[in-house]
Amino acid sequence: MKSLKLILTILIAVIALIGAILYIMILTGDTGNTMILAGEILVIVTAAIALFFGLKNLATNPQALKKSAISLAVFAIIAILSYVSASETPLEVGDISITPKTSKFVGMGIYMFYFLAAIAILAMVGFGIKKSLNK
Repeated sequence: MKSLKLILTILIAVIALIGAILYIMILTGDTGNTMILAGEILVIVTAAIALFFGLKNLATNPQALKKSAISLAVFAIIAILSYVSASETPLEVGDISITPKTSKFVGMGIYMFYFLAAIAILAMVGFGIKKSLNK
């Protein structure tokens, strides 16, 4: 465990050094493709680290794997319901024409947002009521 902590400390130091270099580059006026490339690399490295530790946690904790599978199943059900609910009406916005397939996916995204926002709000209200009743 100490070696993992050492590796992460070194990785944090490297990322901080990259950040300092990028800050100096901004101050000197170089904000072109180098900055975009560095940002993309940092996002990819961060996503890989998060994915690695998430999968490591799932592999070592079967209870978390079960909860994750249930969460993914609920998310898939919400995605399917959203897709079925979405309209395929083609639109014309100025010179841009939106195909029925694009319209369907945009509608699906909007409906998923509504479903997930409603679930989050209901969960906050429900847990708030439960907490106040327990006191």
